[in-house]
Amino acid sequence: MIERISLQRAVAVISDDAIAIRRSRAQLLVPFIQLGIAAGAVLLIVFFLDSLPLPLLAVLLAIAILLGPISTLGLLYNLLGNAVVLERDKQSVRWQQGLFGLGLGTSELVPFWRIDHIAVSGDYDEVLAGGDRQDLVTWDVELVKDNGKRLSIGMVVVARPFAEEGLARANQLAQSVAERSDTIAQLAELAIERVTTEDSESTSSGYRRRRLVRVSDPRTPEVER
Repeated sequence: MIERISLQRAVAVISDDAIAIRRSRAQLLVPFIQLGIAAGAVLLIVFFLDSLPLPLLAVLLAIAILLGPISTLGLLYNLLGNAVVLERDKQSVRWQQGLFGLGLGTSELVPFWRIDHIAVSGDYDEVLAGGDRQDLVTWDVELVKDNGKRLSIGMVVVARPFAEEGLARANQLAQSVAERSDTIAQLAELAIERVTTEDSESTSSGYRRRRLVRVSDPRTPEVER
């Protein structure tokens, strides 16, 4: 059974024995635009070689030379490559540049026995310099090695009202990685403030009471503290 979890500019494809963090298909837009500009520059050179001024031809040629290879590599990377790959049969997690998805650009390889735990952290409680809460919340899923080095597996970025849903996705990814690498997952919890009424009674001032509820997963029952 294949399961997918949406991440920031990526998607996690989870199977029984492997997890692949792949670039989102939305990332193809920029390489396609670059490729279109390069192709347009080449067509202008071919059809208007005799009529266009030399400086303009030089500019078009430079655009074709620069954007052509860049857009082609970008398309290949997003279509065929993976950013993070966990394979149970190889007992390792690797970070790679994604050249053809073959691991030729591997920048980091961590065998399972070097993994201490999988951690989820976020900036939900952090405040800006002016004292206001951040409008966007980032949840980061990291692999922590036995020497303390932390490697990012994937991030979930959501608007503050959807912090619970984003945390659920991050925790789900961390739990899946931990289960397939035979390690433990340190999941994050979210302290949120909810407005409730007690027995449909309001205070004399008209304000409703506030309770602080700590939620580890929005799918689990809420516990009042």
